[in-house]
Amino acid sequence: MEKTLGVTPISMLIAAALIYGLVFPFNALATEAGATFFGHAFWQVFTGGVALFAVALARGRTVSFRWTFFRAYVMVGAFGFGLPMALLTLAGPHLPKGILPLVLALSPIFTYLVSTVFRLDRMSIYGVIGIALGFGGVAVVLAPDSALPGEDSVSWFMLALIVPFMLAIANVSAALLRPPETTSVVMGSGFLLGAAISLFPLMLIFGQFYVPASAGLLVPTLGSAAVNGVFIVLFAEIVRRFGPTFFAQFNYLAVVAALGWAFVFFAELPSVYALVALALMATGVLISELRHRGRDPAP
Repeated sequence: MEKTLGVTPISMLIAAALIYGLVFPFNALATEAGATFFGHAFWQVFTGGVALFAVALARGRTVSFRWTFFRAYVMVGAFGFGLPMALLTLAGPHLPKGILPLVLALSPIFTYLVSTVFRLDRMSIYGVIGIALGFGGVAVVLAPDSALPGEDSVSWFMLALIVPFMLAIANVSAALLRPPETTSVVMGSGFLLGAAISLFPLMLIFGQFYVPASAGLLVPTLGSAAVNGVFIVLFAEIVRRFGPTFFAQFNYLAVVAALGWAFVFFAELPSVYALVALALMATGVLISELRHRGRDPAP
């Protein structure tokens, strides 16, 4: 594992966050243009996956679909990219642009909870405190007269909280179902195509299929596809070179980046409640990470 204190790893992490933060305004633009949530999620991961597939072939690599690869593609792709994108696109129009990205900050805490279930991690005092602070951040967002404009928004935010749970399943699946060593471009293509495979039947079942032929739909579709394609390669490369613990810091940088892009695209400033919630969630994960420093007593 390479050292994480340096210009290259930090620059890669910041670049990943800045790029991923763009998915939120692109999703909003797609919804405004009439995109369906399953349809938009499908087209962005399918287009990004095909583009990476072509890049891999150009480099003399093939994307293997043997069972050991395929199950990782579908599990990580579906729960890490396809289904979360569909939910974020669905909930996006009903929430302030600066609130929706906060769900990303809960991903490490949810990952910790799921990891304890599969015995990849252990419950600890630090972990319990971290979980409590993370959900304290959620309580700040849900408090009356806080960052959410009405009761309907509360329901949509609660629905969006399924996203970090899905991301946790993807993270644990990546650890349990890790396929043999291959390139980041090949794995990125497989993950995005796995997400597309999981979304395609849902798009048909719910009658949400469409072809993004108009300019209003094509621009956010290609933009989202480019974001997913570049980000997933950075994700795979950062984890390979610097480890998943270092990459976990991405969640907070991504929230900050998304808040910044919300201001650039929609002139929306984050509320004080949103900033307090983010601070609580970030503090929760930092305290939770202290469990790796020693063997603290079980709660």
